[in-house]
Amino acid sequence: MSAPGRPVADPRRALLYMVAFASLWGAVEAIAAPVLHRLPGYQVVWSRYAVHLALMLAVWGWREPSSLWRTHRPGFQMARSMLMLGMPASWILAMEHGIRPHALMAVFWLSPLLILSIAHAWCGDRARPAVWLAASVAFAGALLLHPPTGFESMASLALPLGMALSFSLYAVMTRALRGERLRANLFWTALGVFAVLTPAMPFVWTPPSSHDALVLAAVGVLGFLALAALDRAAHAAPLSVTAPFIYLQIPVLLGLLIAAGADIGLSPRRAALAVLLIVGSAGVLWVFESHSRAATARAAGAHR
Repeated sequence: MSAPGRPVADPRRALLYMVAFASLWGAVEAIAAPVLHRLPGYQVVWSRYAVHLALMLAVWGWREPSSLWRTHRPGFQMARSMLMLGMPASWILAMEHGIRPHALMAVFWLSPLLILSIAHAWCGDRARPAVWLAASVAFAGALLLHPPTGFESMASLALPLGMALSFSLYAVMTRALRGERLRANLFWTALGVFAVLTPAMPFVWTPPSSHDALVLAAVGVLGFLALAALDRAAHAAPLSVTAPFIYLQIPVLLGLLIAAGADIGLSPRRAALAVLLIVGSAGVLWVFESHSRAATARAAGAHR
């Protein structure tokens, strides 16, 4: 297993895991959006992690239950879990305070750049200039889809920044937990959110329809798979390699919304340019990492 900042054997595997994470995350957002208009946001979050926990208990709980919660860093695990509560809570509070979704997401999509910065400061994972360039180009694409307008004051940036920082810190802390078992990391992620939100459920609970219950179950399963893919990506390579691929969530979500007939509120040219910037930067980074790995392999062979 690679130490922070040390070259990995095949960064492309980590990039593929990040593609899976971005795709599953986009699917979660697409299918959860209609339910959020009918059910309280905290109920949707609680239901997601309740399904997540139930799935893990059904698969591993009967065979080796202690493997789910056995960890050398329980305090660190719980702190990381709270970031998965802080992220949706920031979104819910921002919506309640009238912050426009596009403005909120414009700030949130700073998160891959924040991940690169935090990973460097905390773990010593120094990103190459090509990675910074890819992330910056993809961020420009994100801003085309989410114009940063509608903020009334600097204070209104607090919740969007809180959302971005929550996700960024979660990703970096996941990388720091690569010595722990995957199932323990995933179990603790859900356990903290579930434990904190459960006492509030009687006060916010709205009985879901059978259709909404199925959607919530799907959100929980897909959310579990998404976090598993993120954990695998963080295990396989430093975030200084993979962070720009997180932007692929945007074209995945956009494509799913268009396929569902939703009005994205953007001109086709603007949307196409944004997708081109995001997908193009990911493609260039993939080629760059492939050539870098090939050059490393040739250099290693020459020294044998």
